[in-house]
Amino acid sequence: MRARAHTLFQQTLLGDAAEHAEIGVLVWNEERRYVAVNSAACRMIGATRAELLDGQVGAQNQTDAGRSALATALDGQPASGRTPLPTGIEVEWITVATDIAGLPHILGLMWPVRDTSPS
Repeated sequence: MRARAHTLFQQTLLGDAAEHAEIGVLVWNEERRYVAVNSAACRMIGATRAELLDGQVGAQNQTDAGRSALATALDGQPASGRTPLPTGIEVEWITVATDIAGLPHILGLMWPVRDTSPS
C-alpha cells in the first residue's frame, strides 16, 4: 500500500511540476492532436489551452523544418530544433516518443532561447 501511495504522490508532483514549469510541455497523439498542454506552452504559442486541445500539431507554425520534425517524431525518432513562434518568441524544442497510459504519444518540450551574446 505504501509503494502505491508513493507512486501516486510522485505522479501528482510530476504533473504539478509540469503544469507550473516555465518550460512548455505538450503531449500529442499519432493523429497529431494535442491531448495535454501546460500553461507555459499556451503563453509561448499565444493560444488558450482549449484552442490547442482543439487543434492539430503544427497548425500555429507550419514551416518546412516543422513538417520534417513532425514526420521524424511520428516515426518514433527524437527531433529537436529552434523555431520562431508567431508570438515573436524564439524557442528551442525537443520531441520524443513515449507511451502514456499504454498508448503511444509524443512528448514535446520547448523553452525560450536566451540571448547569450555579450552586451
